[in-house]
Amino acid sequence: MDMKKAEQYHELVEESQKSYRDNPDEHKNNKIELATLDTDICKEINLYTYWQGLGYEQKTPHIKYLLVGQDWGNPFLGRDDFIDRVIAINNGHEEPYYEKAVFDTDDNLVELFKVLKDSEGKPYNIDTKRYDDLIFTNFCLGYRKGKESGGMPKELMKRDAVFFKRLVEILEPENILCLGRLTFECVFDALCGDKTQKPEGFGGAYNDFIEKYKPIDAEYGENKTTRIFPLAHPGYMGIMNRINKKGTIKEGLEKQKEDWKKIMQ
Repeated sequence: MDMKKAEQYHELVEESQKSYRDNPDEHKNNKIELATLDTDICKEINLYTYWQGLGYEQKTPHIKYLLVGQDWGNPFLGRDDFIDRVIAINNGHEEPYYEKAVFDTDDNLVELFKVLKDSEGKPYNIDTKRYDDLIFTNFCLGYRKGKESGGMPKELMKRDAVFFKRLVEILEPENILCLGRLTFECVFDALCGDKTQKPEGFGGAYNDFIEKYKPIDAEYGENKTTRIFPLAHPGYMGIMNRINKKGTIKEGLEKQKEDWKKIMQ
């Protein structure tokens, strides 16, 4: 275990949550209000981290893939017992994060990760196992107080950019997998800023960009780089948008699997 990384991660979790408590007006607009959770609920950088990345502070392992989503939504809607399970995990119980068929996004993500290979050369089975070299988080570290999803502006997302960059500097991931266009843009801007020329096709159709982009290496810290991958969101709308709303969910998911195969290359 790297004590320095463990301390930095712990401080980042505390400081990011404190930012929401001390400056609530900075994390809302006229449609969306974001807040943090009580300290006895979320002890990781994000609730998503309870799926993959749980206990990073105790191990500080090498991270091969950092998966980044947009925002978690409202944690008190849709999963009646989810928060209870998170609290149980905090208390030392071996509770699962994933529950099949609760959300299509999670089910599809399970299938997409099977495209990638773990340290033993086997497909990742994130539905049944936690892997030391995976960490999940959302770029936005706040949780919605109202409706579950929709309408997130880039400006509100980017208020957590400084925390995301610090997270990358701590984790030093080999690869960052970005779910959705807004997430990719926020990740790119947070790590590259204005100093790096936007990749070819950045401002065009996102589907075209996913298919045609060249490897994107972002520099951070002291001459360190991580590779960023623009991917479609694995939820219903993200899958259907990936095939321009033509075809079936199954066909859209197969299209996304082709996108994920590029990560292995």
